[in-house]
Amino acid sequence: MNEITRKQIIEALAHDRFLLFGQPKWTLGKNTCNTYEVFIDLMIAENQERVPAQSFIPVIEADEELTMRFGAWFLEKAFTSGARLMENLGMDLNISINILGFQANRPEFVDRVSEMITMTKIKPSHVQFELSEAQPLDSVGIANLNRIHDELGINLVLGNFGTGYSTVDLLRHVPFDMLELSKAFTANITESERELKVTLAILQLAHVLDITVCAKGIETAEQLELLEEAGFYKAQGYLIGRPMPLSELEEFVRKYAA
Repeated sequence: MNEITRKQIIEALAHDRFLLFGQPKWTLGKNTCNTYEVFIDLMIAENQERVPAQSFIPVIEADEELTMRFGAWFLEKAFTSGARLMENLGMDLNISINILGFQANRPEFVDRVSEMITMTKIKPSHVQFELSEAQPLDSVGIANLNRIHDELGINLVLGNFGTGYSTVDLLRHVPFDMLELSKAFTANITESERELKVTLAILQLAHVLDITVCAKGIETAEQLELLEEAGFYKAQGYLIGRPMPLSELEEFVRKYAA
């Protein structure tokens, strides 16, 4: 398919032609799954072609106004689909929702989140906001995340820690509850002693700050065992479960939830 344009993305938003997927996050030590990350994995083009996220997400991330439109649409879909999933299962889940820096920087962001909580009746303690590394936070965004954490009780996750704008400096200003370690750090931990040491050093930093750590990109049992022994709290990757439509995720959680 040709390069995706801004106009195509706006049209897809207007006609709800983005598909939500969920990927489970495994709780190490308990061998259970009651947490999932929700994100957009596919866009359906006007000609019905299925467009993968890597073709349209960079276009959104590079455009502040488009981030606003997409972020507002996605926030509502993430909350409403999460509420429906919990109702179907008859249990509370922890839902991890991706947010972008430009989205968090908007003055109305906290009010919008409050509206979603009121509308869906999801308990704030069962919501995590996972900050993307793709866009910077400004002073308004930092203040908004602090309010969301302290006033609303929503947990904050620093996504893909160590890449892009997801830096140690943010830990000085935002009360993150979890670091999410990028696949770039975990991919070679069973082959490279240096990469394992860097991964363990990040884990130690998190422990000092009373922050839990989720390792992404887990594809082998050896990786999972090594990270569990090291003291990681959560893990995510193809070994545990690929991104899946929410109907499939419902069956996965029903099988593995505590």
